[in-house]
Amino acid sequence: MVRKKVVVIGSGPGGSAFAAMMARAGHKVTLLEKNGFPGGKCSSLPVGEYVADTGVHMFGRGPMGPFGQVARIVGEGPAWSRTLPSFTVRLSGKGNMDMYPSMFHPYSALSLAKAGMRGWFKQNMPRNVWRALSNHGAGGMLGMIRKMADPRVPLYSELQDATVEDFLTSMVASEDMLRMMHAQCMITTVLPWDRASAGEFMYILSSTMRARYLCYPRGGSGEIPASFLRAMIRNGGELRLGCEAASILVEGERARGVVTREGETIPADLVVSNAGVKRTVEMAGRDNFPEQYTARVDSLKESEAFIAVKFFLDRKVSSMRTPCMMHIPDLPPQSMFDYLEDGSIPSDLFLFVTVPSAWDPMLAPPGKDLLIVGVPAPSDLGRVEQCVGLLDLAERIAVEVFPEIRGHVVDKQRTHIAHTAHLTGRPTGECIGLGQEVGQSGTLKPLPATPVAGLYLVGSDAGGRGIGTENAAESALYLFGLLK
Repeated sequence: MVRKKVVVIGSGPGGSAFAAMMARAGHKVTLLEKNGFPGGKCSSLPVGEYVADTGVHMFGRGPMGPFGQVARIVGEGPAWSRTLPSFTVRLSGKGNMDMYPSMFHPYSALSLAKAGMRGWFKQNMPRNVWRALSNHGAGGMLGMIRKMADPRVPLYSELQDATVEDFLTSMVASEDMLRMMHAQCMITTVLPWDRASAGEFMYILSSTMRARYLCYPRGGSGEIPASFLRAMIRNGGELRLGCEAASILVEGERARGVVTREGETIPADLVVSNAGVKRTVEMAGRDNFPEQYTARVDSLKESEAFIAVKFFLDRKVSSMRTPCMMHIPDLPPQSMFDYLEDGSIPSDLFLFVTVPSAWDPMLAPPGKDLLIVGVPAPSDLGRVEQCVGLLDLAERIAVEVFPEIRGHVVDKQRTHIAHTAHLTGRPTGECIGLGQEVGQSGTLKPLPATPVAGLYLVGSDAGGRGIGTENAAESALYLFGLLK
């Protein structure tokens, strides 16, 4: 093996995983992170006696997915915590359903049946079956079920050009089921269903249910990149925090290194950017890329955002039995997320709520809890005022859903798209990176290799498939396979 000098820009899940694997393979790795802490949007920071994620996280496959693969390669990874049941679905104004990772698990099926008997959740199975058979036929439905159960077949590529909305409404007649599936689409792709790719969504759904391991890392979400970076350092890699890459040095049509904000040039045989494809093109200089490539990059769209209110409590949360809740608004499924386009504040909101200290009690002092209330939001930085209004509504709903927190909030943080943009250095407050939407997902997603020799992308912008952080880890595994 020829030992290469590798400079990695950004320490998110993709950058940290790739850097750790390359160091383990014997290469000389230097990782640059603009912030004074690692992880980017997948990080955890101390807030007094608490430890709070910068985002709102639960992880679909944990050690059973790409994070586990990386950990086995580098010899270190996070310890995972999971609970059964795994999450709660709250039907606004009606009641709660506790669920296992698979909707087909007997416990989940029983919860759905009980909600149906109470009139909370109408499945309308005869109408669903009739609609599915009318649109796809018996053979088509059987073939689809077989392909969903087998990850080796190309169902997800077949569906990459269909929207989640078109795919689901061709099979499901129940408004309640469509409402829950639209919410599931938003939480996993951070896109409304009229933009999200059905191939991406169905891959996420089926792989998560196969893994049956909804979980959270002990120590907070930041422990994922932190554990990989410990492995990188142990194998001779260098981590430089508070060191921002200002530009990528390109000479003779090849990437030769990175220039830091302080003006230092770090030479490299390979430059791997976790900064996103658009930011990478700017750092390397647009003139170094073919016009066709830059035009394609300019046309790509980012995911929407997730903003949050974080409540630091002097008591335990007692209103739910699981560490995670999806609050489903009592709104028509087709219009649940119209506010992302029209700039309004809706009457009710979809909320993704986590209690990280229920997964890992060490994240809060004894007898206390951390409650994080996440809200889908537009990623455009011109929409900060709307984000503030959405957080105001989210706080009001949170107090209604969790009345026990009244008078027990010792501290509170509100984070929105401006905070995310500052964290990442990108011009939007997007949650994932490029949106997993029709026209730019699956086989149409940018490749890790750029037209500039020696310059590669890692992370969700050039990833495989999966929920954002797992998408980034899949990208790291793919690129490592190419370059090791």
